[in-house]
Amino acid sequence: MGVRDTVGLEFGRKGLIKGCALPFIAAAFFLAVAPALEARAGEIRVEGAPYWLRLSVERSLQSVWGELSARADLSVEERVRLLSVVAERLFAGYAPSVSMRGAEILVDLSARQKTEWSVEINPPPLSPPADQWFSEGAAELERILPRMLALLPLEALSWADVALKEAIENACAPVLPGWSPSLLVRLEGGGPAEDGTTEERRILRISFTPRPPLVLAIVPSINSTTLPVAFRSDLKEKILRSLAPVVGLPLEWASLNKLRIENLAADALRDTNTVANARAAVDVSFTPEQLSPVEAEVESSKYSVRAWMSAYAGAEGRYPEAAIHLGRKALPVSGWDVELYGEWIMSIKDFSLESRWGFRWSPVRNVMIGAEKAFPGNVLWYRLWLAGGVRSPYLWWRLSEGGDSMLGLGYRLDDRLSLELQYDERDIDKWALKAIMDL
Repeated sequence: MGVRDTVGLEFGRKGLIKGCALPFIAAAFFLAVAPALEARAGEIRVEGAPYWLRLSVERSLQSVWGELSARADLSVEERVRLLSVVAERLFAGYAPSVSMRGAEILVDLSARQKTEWSVEINPPPLSPPADQWFSEGAAELERILPRMLALLPLEALSWADVALKEAIENACAPVLPGWSPSLLVRLEGGGPAEDGTTEERRILRISFTPRPPLVLAIVPSINSTTLPVAFRSDLKEKILRSLAPVVGLPLEWASLNKLRIENLAADALRDTNTVANARAAVDVSFTPEQLSPVEAEVESSKYSVRAWMSAYAGAEGRYPEAAIHLGRKALPVSGWDVELYGEWIMSIKDFSLESRWGFRWSPVRNVMIGAEKAFPGNVLWYRLWLAGGVRSPYLWWRLSEGGDSMLGLGYRLDDRLSLELQYDERDIDKWALKAIMDL
């Protein structure tokens, strides 16, 4: 045997060894990757059931399949067969069909008997117009719910009731937030069927209860620089009466209907004689809280009326005063809020009277400038007002043609009471604390 034959024999032996080893390597590789391939093949997909029920069914079956996959003594076909038996016992009302399709396990849930459902919405007792708002949301539910129940047999309610309630709660969330639905299934005898038997109607009745937190009370406030406080109490009562249907409603639902609530209060104020006679503009802001603030700004476009009483502290020679302001608004130039006014200030000590006649206009919101003649004395004063709302600071300044200056820096505690630090250059005690109560 030559060298060439020896080499050829050795090569043949190595080739034989490699050829024999390849099947063993392939078998080992298959055993290594088979669990991963089987895990991928274990994804379960459910068809035939309502869309809102599929996820819970898939989770249940996936859990069962995981237990079956742990049994090494079962083949894939046996696992599929056992999964079909378990599915038939778990999901009453359906005839499940389990099959392998590629990398998935397909579970087809077909109802054993077609069920025709009717939906009844039982609205809560609400006062107008809240009942109409609820009806609009309920109408949307009546359109959605029949589609949700289309593939649901009656027997399935024995195991799908929790999922059905969750699905209905999710459907209610965007249209009726803050309302908790309660479900009741009722069977009623229907007309005769084709086979001579009597059909039964399946009715799903849905009732609603408010879910806390709720609107416990309405807290109204009226802000106005043109109407006296005496006229505002009636406006507050009007807001309380008009928004009485809102008390007891869920905060979430009140937030959804915020604009409607504001319009309801604004329309009620416009119907009052005070607003109508003053030709006032109304702007209402509602904040949904358990004690819900309702702030209304009522400003007359024609008239300005204010009456107040004041008392001083920290300065001798200054006595309590009573005063009234009457103004008539006009718009000579578009966008300019111009007012012609008269003010009368009477000292309580000797009933001496000071009158002021002038005009003022507002170039921007909460800012006014103007001039006035004060009698007795026939003195010309220039004035500046920086107005603030309730629970906010304000500032005014007067400068006479002779150079005398008066200044007031105050804070409005509520719609009636203000505290003011006043400076008067003409007096010996130039600084004084002034309390003002609007009437």
